[in-house]
Amino acid sequence: MSVLHRWRWPALAVLLLPPGVVLLLPAPYLDGPLARLLADRVANQVSCPIDSGPVPQITIKGSHLVRQALRQRLTEVDLVLPDTTVGDVPHASVVATMRDVSQPAPDTMHVGGIEATITTPFANMPAPPDGSKPTFGRASNGLLTVQVTPPAKAVGNVRSTLFFRLNVTGETLNATPQQLQVFGKTISADKVASVTGGVRSQKLPALPDGVNYKSVTPRSDGLHLALGGVATTAFAKLPAKVDGQDVTYSARRGQLAISTATDIPLLGAVPLTIFTAPTVEGNTLRLVPRKVRVLGGDHPPHGLIGGTVLSLIKQDSLSRALPALPSGVRYRGVSVDADGLKVSLGGMTVKPYSELPATDEEGRATRYGARSGMMTATTRGNSRPAPIVLYAKPAITGSTLDLSPQQIRMFGVLFPARTVLAQVKAGDTTYPLPPLPAGLAYGAVDVQPDGLRLHLSGEDATLSKGMFGGTGC
Repeated sequence: MSVLHRWRWPALAVLLLPPGVVLLLPAPYLDGPLARLLADRVANQVSCPIDSGPVPQITIKGSHLVRQALRQRLTEVDLVLPDTTVGDVPHASVVATMRDVSQPAPDTMHVGGIEATITTPFANMPAPPDGSKPTFGRASNGLLTVQVTPPAKAVGNVRSTLFFRLNVTGETLNATPQQLQVFGKTISADKVASVTGGVRSQKLPALPDGVNYKSVTPRSDGLHLALGGVATTAFAKLPAKVDGQDVTYSARRGQLAISTATDIPLLGAVPLTIFTAPTVEGNTLRLVPRKVRVLGGDHPPHGLIGGTVLSLIKQDSLSRALPALPSGVRYRGVSVDADGLKVSLGGMTVKPYSELPATDEEGRATRYGARSGMMTATTRGNSRPAPIVLYAKPAITGSTLDLSPQQIRMFGVLFPARTVLAQVKAGDTTYPLPPLPAGLAYGAVDVQPDGLRLHLSGEDATLSKGMFGGTGC
């Protein structure tokens, strides 16, 4: 039995022609049918028959097909498989040129040389095992692009710092995102609004009427809040009784006049007015008597009549404690006018960062600080990862396709891949390729508009049945 039992039919067809016909028939007359017969045999060898699948397109090249058939060696064969399954990838296309083709044994084919390409469509690239769904494409510079949104667990170690511009409106502290610093680069907040979010607001401690928060400045130890103003207490809000006596208040030439009626020995209930100069000592308001008006005359506080009247009033009744102030803020002075008693205060108080929320709205631990006149909030991870685009130059090592990225684009900014991957847990970027027989090797990888084109070549190689298409041969 001939070692080319599958290809012997064309040769036998020639040999079984009536004597002399071979010599009489012109070569072109035989080349057509013979080429079709040879093509069918090669097609049956290189791919597994599939009823619904496309038929390989085989072109037998070279001259003297009768001589090639008699020699049982084909000079050159072109192969096109437009839609086949290679490895685990369906709908791949194969184009090959094989030289010095023979069949040394059943279901095998030997080639003296081969150049082939396998084009894998992006739509049929296998998905990574982490569950992400990448979208493949080709960049204008010829690199492979892989757009994917990594799962939250993959970005758990990503450290980002958000810069806030602070201002105070009334008793509300507002923090407006300005910049995001990630992977060593700073990005304007308006470009990453989906990650930075909007304005954060927090209520500050209430202040007395007339006193306001003036400004806020972030420092290393916390938020420095400047506040100041004048707290006014209307006369109607002052104590209506002093030492059990009904009193009324008024302003007289910058002094607080306290009017009442008191019992004076031998005289009985006598109306009087004590004129006081309000002063502030620490957190204590003191009313210092300046004169006493009684019996139609003004008397000094240390005189016989003035001193007698004042001795009937407890000294503690002429002072009262003012509300405690935050550290760094003090009472500065007091005055009196028709509106009431006015106490001015001001200063700078520090709100430690420990009083700010320990976690952000996503529950991530947050560390605060200050830089470049802005407050910073540093966190790790993100429960709402942003889409990224990986740029890779595909390469093949052995039988492994490597799509490791060189650059990664996030928020419209390109980062070196090594910088990003130092914090991002990357998915598998390698794909196993079908093993090749001895004598063949994978070569370069081209990124086409709609897929990857893998090159392979070799010499003196024996190909098994179905190598270029189908499964289960």
